Amino acid sequence: MKNNIVVKKNELAKIRYSLSLNEQRLLLACISKIDSRKSLDINHEFVITVQEFRDLFDDNHKNTYHNLKLASDKLFDRTFILKDFEGIEKFHWVKRVKYWHDDSKVRLVFSDEIIPYLTSITEKFFKYKLDDVKNFQSVYSLRFYELLHQFQAGGRGAQEIEIDELRLLLNLEDKYSTFGELKRSVIDKAISEINQHSNLFVSYGERKRGKKVVAIQFSFEIKAAIKPLATVPVEKKSIVISSKSDNENERQLLIEQFATSRKRFGDAVNESNVPKHIVEILKNSGRW
Repeated sequence: MKNNIVVKKNELAKIRYSLSLNEQRLLLACISKIDSRKSLDINHEFVITVQEFRDLFDDNHKNTYHNLKLASDKLFDRTFILKDFEGIEKFHWVKRVKYWHDDSKVRLVFSDEIIPYLTSITEKFFKYKLDDVKNFQSVYSLRFYELLHQFQAGGRGAQEIEIDELRLLLNLEDKYSTFGELKRSVIDKAISEINQHSNLFVSYGERKRGKKVVAIQFSFEIKAAIKPLATVPVEKKSIVISSKSDNENERQLLIEQFATSRKRFGDAVNESNVPKHIVEILKNSGRW
């Protein structure tokens, strides 16, 4: 499971589409079988067994096969949308599906149009372990994860996404008419899941034009870059930081980054999306 890697060209994170959770998972299960460095026969068949799906996503539901069959049916009809200066094009994700009557497996064949985004990749791509996204429950969590992950460099990154663009990417032009609804039902839930279940820690702020929020400003980092810290109170508002790492400057830099994010983004950076030991350090130093 830990070696299942998903690799996609950057453009695939920016296309417009809407998929259910199981449809996303079924696609990821297939994509993780691809060697992205090589070409792929346009009629290559990807077979996913019920047990494999359960193992990949810790799915213990009794109706896993029913969910896979339904996801396969829906995927056959689903499209993704590409837009350029000439107009809009729609393409299908898959061109063939099959499911077995013995409730054991499903088979997919990707459409010719999607294969170039997944194969013969040498530049401008992002990759991640399937294990790092397997516990997402919101259909939007993976979208935000991929939108941000492509801008990761050196374990950290930042990106601004305009609200109108976000609505288009997620097919939400006719839903969550106010920003408050969009934030509560989509953005906060997705970011909370990413922080809780993935290898990324994400915080965000809002850019306004007048009183209207027009963009979201994200900053994020790989959790592996956040080294375990312990605090030993010496006197009020003073701390001693200890770690097995000898890189004291790096640890202090991470603390400064979280403190800056808290100051910049306010309540958007809170105890629900900041590692507990970081919160403790910032509170003890009077910077929370």
